[in-house]
Amino acid sequence: MQTSKNERMLASSMAVEIAPAYSKALAETTQHYQVMVAFVKAQMQKDVDYGVIPGTRKPTLLKPGAEKLCRLFNLRPHLKLIDSIVDFDKPLFYFHYRCSLYRSEVMVGEGEGCCNSMEMKYQKQKYRIFDLTNTICKIAQKRALVAAVLSSCGASQFFTQDIEGMAGGAL
Repeated sequence: MQTSKNERMLASSMAVEIAPAYSKALAETTQHYQVMVAFVKAQMQKDVDYGVIPGTRKPTLLKPGAEKLCRLFNLRPHLKLIDSIVDFDKPLFYFHYRCSLYRSEVMVGEGEGCCNSMEMKYQKQKYRIFDLTNTICKIAQKRALVAAVLSSCGASQFFTQDIEGMAGGAL
């Protein structure tokens, strides 16, 4: 049986040696993935570290899970307020944070998160919005942390954040 030109080209491209630098990166990436799989199975608890939001395709990473992944990979989060609106007259409260993750003194990733008092869940609260300003600030910080961890730890293969993972992109 004769092989076609395309089959020979495919076979020769598969036989190409990977440069040493890429071989090391490939091995490290494979090891990282194996560590993530083992850690998620052994250490991450449903409804504590991650939760399932109805209509989403993947579990949602929660703050305790993000903190565990920071400890696993020796990451130290640093939060910085990027923008805010504190208007007691409207009332409108908005916070935008950036979370930078550091290993030793090297920044290895970032994520951003926002929260505001006009989100539906705060409109439905029995509390006065003025009583929720700290909560709104903390939610923005949590969203920034989770975003940074998802991208920096390679966790987005396993988890999503909040409700953006809903089927069809609906909110």
